[in-house]
Amino acid sequence: MADPLREYREKRPPGASPEPAGKPPKRRRGAQRFVVQEHDATRLHWDLRLEHDGVLASWALPRFLPGTQGDNRLAVRTEDHPVEYLDFHGDIPAGQYGAGTMRIFDRGTFDVLIWEPRKVEVELHGTHLTGSWALFPIGRQGEDDRHWMIHRMGEPLDPDAEPMPATVPPMLARAGPLPAGEGWSYEVKWDGVRALCHSEPGRMSLRSRGGADITAAYPELARLSRALHEHSAIIDGEIVAFDAAADPPRPSFQALQRRMHVREERRVRRLAAEVPVTYVAFDLLWLDGRSLTQLPYGERRELLLELGLEGPHWQTPEAHEGADGGRALLAAAGELGLEGVVAKRVSAPYEPGRRSGAWVKVRRRQTADLQIGGWLEGEGGRRGRVGALLVGELGEDGALHYRGRVGSGLSEAELDELAGRLPALAREQSPFAPRAGRPPRGARWVEPVLVAQVAYSEQSDAGLLRQPVWLGLREQPPQALTLQDERTTRGRGRTATALVDGHELALTNLDKPLYPDGTTKREVIAYAAAIAPVLVPHLSGRALTLVRCPDGVDGETFFEKRAPSHHPPFVKTATVVYGRETIEHVVAGDRATLVWLAQLAALELHPSLALAAAPDRPTAVVFDLDPGAPATIFECCQVALLLRAMLAGVGLRAFPKTSGSKGLQVYVPLNRPEPTFDTTKAFAKAVAEVLAAGRPELVVARQSKTLRAGKVLVDWYQNDRAKTTIGVYSLRARPQPTVSAPVTWEEVQRAAQPGDGGPLSFTLREMPARVEAVGDLFAELLSTSQRLPATG
Repeated sequence: MADPLREYREKRPPGASPEPAGKPPKRRRGAQRFVVQEHDATRLHWDLRLEHDGVLASWALPRFLPGTQGDNRLAVRTEDHPVEYLDFHGDIPAGQYGAGTMRIFDRGTFDVLIWEPRKVEVELHGTHLTGSWALFPIGRQGEDDRHWMIHRMGEPLDPDAEPMPATVPPMLARAGPLPAGEGWSYEVKWDGVRALCHSEPGRMSLRSRGGADITAAYPELARLSRALHEHSAIIDGEIVAFDAAADPPRPSFQALQRRMHVREERRVRRLAAEVPVTYVAFDLLWLDGRSLTQLPYGERRELLLELGLEGPHWQTPEAHEGADGGRALLAAAGELGLEGVVAKRVSAPYEPGRRSGAWVKVRRRQTADLQIGGWLEGEGGRRGRVGALLVGELGEDGALHYRGRVGSGLSEAELDELAGRLPALAREQSPFAPRAGRPPRGARWVEPVLVAQVAYSEQSDAGLLRQPVWLGLREQPPQALTLQDERTTRGRGRTATALVDGHELALTNLDKPLYPDGTTKREVIAYAAAIAPVLVPHLSGRALTLVRCPDGVDGETFFEKRAPSHHPPFVKTATVVYGRETIEHVVAGDRATLVWLAQLAALELHPSLALAAAPDRPTAVVFDLDPGAPATIFECCQVALLLRAMLAGVGLRAFPKTSGSKGLQVYVPLNRPEPTFDTTKAFAKAVAEVLAAGRPELVVARQSKTLRAGKVLVDWYQNDRAKTTIGVYSLRARPQPTVSAPVTWEEVQRAAQPGDGGPLSFTLREMPARVEAVGDLFAELLSTSQRLPATG
């Protein structure tokens, strides 16, 4: 008779592991037994073992046992184990099969409902696990029978459990003095990135304040899910980078900046080693099927502490109660150079999305997010570079008020980044309001779309900052548009006025649908205002071609190259000569112009690949990947990855974005004066033809429709002075209000896997929150300088 434990023993040489060797299988009388063990090995999983025919039939469960009907989960059939394994727990040494820690989660007895070769149904009677489960293989009979599924039968494991919410807007704190009196708890104010952790057995995600998924940016936090064991939870906390050179180490927002907007997998992993982060957990919002938001903060805090979240990259910091504890913590924060403390009312519930007086942030030093409106050239070692930035604050009157200059604290890397980004934002006139302080002479002005975080001691009577210190460059969060005097006007529908950066704009037909799904002009205008901080740098100085849809995408749609004759005085234009034709184009160099274009229902913005000041010299090469049916975005992503590898082979970095329609685009930034359109077009053609020759079943480099069925056209024709491509963050005049959105290579790679990533598509409703979470994924295009290899 074959030994049912042969495979088990072959994987475990005698004496190499503390696991039981196992006696010869022997049936026993009495109730059959089971055990569920948490196995913290290469991957955390749970092992379900059922006593049967003298051995333990075993399944590995990557996501624990399902608790409700319809929740089918993977169960991998493993080798039979000896019955002595019912009591095993401990450490399996490194280098041995299943190396890691084994912990018993539950055990008891079970009744067999059905036990067949391809179906097992049991009713468990354990301390934590009661009820019935069914196991069945996925494949057909005779195929690989290791992969099974497990699902819950009958009533849910916890009938009162609620589903985990997809998102929870975080509660926000108000600024103020340290609260006095009893009933308050005090914590350190961490200078990091707010993140909500959604964790279930076997999977975890980190969501930004805006709800975007930022998990891939911080791989060192992935094991936080293991620390929660079998629990499902939503935790509120902060991602913090510590300055290891400081004694003791302290939070460093400048260090964290190196991580915040990086999504390329290789760079993420390299930076994770160089600038590791810590997840600081400070609140618990949902646990094992129960929302905790209505519980007092003190009770939520106790439940959080019971989870024991202390690890290599996560911690639950100490809280101090009582007024004396608050004053002591604030003093300690000052000594350690920390930002301040947060006071929380112990009896208060969690208020999702609200800036509540129950949480008070008390800053040791004052900080402000100020818009950069200009810069001064430095002296000495900074000659020819940025010496100081001129910053301002947007007032209630819509004007930018000058707050002073800041140069202290800028690192060499930040100076290099600013040198790449500021020239594209250049403007002739000061963006600061008259009589709002006097900026120094000799300043170079820029559109105020970049935001600096600045620390300072106090403000003068004139509003200027004293002892300002640069903390870092923040991506400006999406900005809501404030409408004034809104009313219904005969013949023009719902109208209003808006004050945008000091310019008053009349907005009409606000409730007019522009898309079949009901998206209105009001929403299009709001999107233009919100997305401006990241969009303006990519349009500044470039001639625009517009696609206007005054009656919506189902009405008349037309291209417009010439700037409308009735454009407001603040709208910039650029004159470009095309052979015998001269055209005056709109140049969208500020937020007010974007709002005005949205008012015109200019849904699509097509910027030139060259700056208007040098119309024959493109700053980038673009590859437009267009699928021919039945090919889809799936095939486009596969081609994009091939293209990326080919470009990397000649030393070129590339950046992907969706077309907002059915395709994908790959940009290669140059930002050098040498190339001409003849050069970039020849290079793009050569690359496309090499791809088509190497993968003829997938890629075509010619536009003939007869060649494109089921393939992806690598369109190199876009690299022409007379052509334009849809701009990044632009809406599309399509049936849905989709956006041409920058994406990460990791997202492209996931979308290239069958049935994994799904289509890459984002609408105007999703983009502002995505940008707030991940920043401008195309920002590096403005500063990356590289040269094309010779193609001849």
